[in-house]
Order: sequence, then C-alpha cells, then structure tokens
Amino acid sequence: MVEKVVQSIFQYRRKFCHHGARILFPEADRLEKTKQLLMEADVDPTLYPPQLSLFQFKNLCNVYRKMCDEDPDLFAYNYREELKKKKESKFKRTDKDYYFLS
Repeated sequence: MVEKVVQSIFQYRRKFCHHGARILFPEADRLEKTKQLLMEADVDPTLYPPQLSLFQFKNLCNVYRKMCDEDPDLFAYNYREELKKKKESKFKRTDKDYYFLS
C-alpha cells in the first residue's frame, strides 16, 4: 500500500501533489476522495511531491488504508486499467465500421 501511494504521488513529480493523489481513486468520485485524503492527512495540496515529509507520506498512507478498509474495491483500483478500458472502448470498431473500412 505504501508503494502504491508513493508511486501515485510521484507520478506527477513536477506538479502539485494533488495531481498524483487523484489517480488513487476511480473517476466517478475522484475529486471528493482526493480532497478527503489530503484534508484528513493534513497535507497541503499545493506542495510538490519532493517537498512532502516522511511524516506526511505516513499520514497519506494511513488515511488511504482507512479509506480502503471502508471501500475494499478501492485498493484493487488501478488507474492504468481504467485508461486502458477507456482507450479500448474509444477505438472499438463495430461490424458496420469494419465493413466500410474493408
């Protein structure tokens, strides 16, 4: 869990830490969950990832663990899988499309 939180936060190393925290959550409730995570962990969303202390990362991990305990599907969520599914559905061809492209 620590690895997932730290990797997500550092995914956008040169952007504010709230950008990386967003990818921990599904798109449907991303903004509210990100806000909840940062507020409960007492982390300023306008800090850059390298500016965060170990204590702040510990708080983020503890709050994220608590959120995962409340919603077990949250831990299994993978941002990249969501992007992959979006991309596949965007480019999925129907039989009709294939007929005209042949």
